[in-house]
Amino acid sequence: MKKVALFHTSSATLAMMQQLIGDIMPDAEVMHIIEESMIKQVMKNGGVTPDISARIAGYIQVAEKAGCEIFMTACSSIGGAVEQCQFMTPLQLARIDCAMVDAAIAKGGRLAVLATVGTTLEPTLAYVKRKAAEAGKTPEITPLLMSEAFTALLAGDMAKHDAIVAQGLKQAFASSDVVMLAQASMARVLQQLPEPPVPVLTSPESGIKWLSAVAK
Repeated sequence: MKKVALFHTSSATLAMMQQLIGDIMPDAEVMHIIEESMIKQVMKNGGVTPDISARIAGYIQVAEKAGCEIFMTACSSIGGAVEQCQFMTPLQLARIDCAMVDAAIAKGGRLAVLATVGTTLEPTLAYVKRKAAEAGKTPEITPLLMSEAFTALLAGDMAKHDAIVAQGLKQAFASSDVVMLAQASMARVLQQLPEPPVPVLTSPESGIKWLSAVAK
């Protein structure tokens, strides 16, 4: 199995990803890279700047020197910036939300995209629209941003974060055929809710299943 580098911009995703990797691809050799200052700078600047892109490229080079063959970002805010580095490396570059977006587009209908960070929501919407156009689909997309939830997450108030996300999910259920969670850190909230009335797609499990298939 190919050695994988998994890049995190929040330690909040680490335990979840480690569990999923243990369940889905236990034989994999995974190098976790955590850089929590990056997402704060992305948010402060309203997106990925050239300096941040250069840092991302540096981490890809670190993964390459460590013998990795695949580099996946667990942060959707920098997904596009990671993809743009493909020209400079033989590593296969990927984003955790790739399988989720493909599944959402395949289901069609009214698609709600939920996020807690604006700098994640905008690139995720762009990615969904790009993949939909490539597939010849025109889904009705409704975004929902819950910025207060991420503020609570950064402050360590997981209960407040989860309550805000849960309320957003209930709102989306009422007007959507498919709900997509743009951030891995939101997926944990589903475990606290009853069975949803519409499909809810999350990036962690689908992304790691996709990774398992391509890493063989």
